[in-house]
Amino acid sequence: MFVITLLLVALAIHRLTKAIESEEGPMTLTLESDTGIGPTPAQVTSIRRIGKWEFLSMQMEEIIDTAHSRLLRSDKELVRIYRGTIRLGIDMSQLPTDWLTAQGDTAILRLPPIKQLNRDFIDEARTQTFYETGSWSNHARERMYREAQRRMKARLARSNAYKQAEANGREQMTALMHTFGFRTVEISFGNNSVKR
Repeated sequence: MFVITLLLVALAIHRLTKAIESEEGPMTLTLESDTGIGPTPAQVTSIRRIGKWEFLSMQMEEIIDTAHSRLLRSDKELVRIYRGTIRLGIDMSQLPTDWLTAQGDTAILRLPPIKQLNRDFIDEARTQTFYETGSWSNHARERMYREAQRRMKARLARSNAYKQAEANGREQMTALMHTFGFRTVEISFGNNSVKR
């Protein structure tokens, strides 16, 4: 509200200065209030430019082991601990053009479905070799890395992480729309719609 008042005062001063400079005579100043609710086009555009909006991150850890035993050669074994952070949210660049509509004091948001935002989520700097005997090729280590990724994604799919990320997203978006003056916010992620 303070910003709007400042803008109105600045506009009045600007008009008064122009009238004095042009010597057009007396000027009438009227203040009008806009009872409309909603973000400006600039605010909507800046929201789209956020990029990826994270609603939940999960720290994960996975132990992967592999062993080789060959005739006439010594056995070898490798055990590694992989750690990573999977981030869930929405990609704001995938918003439809009509992602936000207003009906009175109700905001209706159509958002893309919650998805994994980071493809390569394993932190190689935090990967540890727990046990190693023999020599291992880069190809074998890459297979272990891919297996750790697969297991972490499978564990994520079995959890309630996507539902929790959606709940967090609804809470954050509702709070944002309330700051714009909307009383009711209807949000759909993909095909799931909820009114708040």
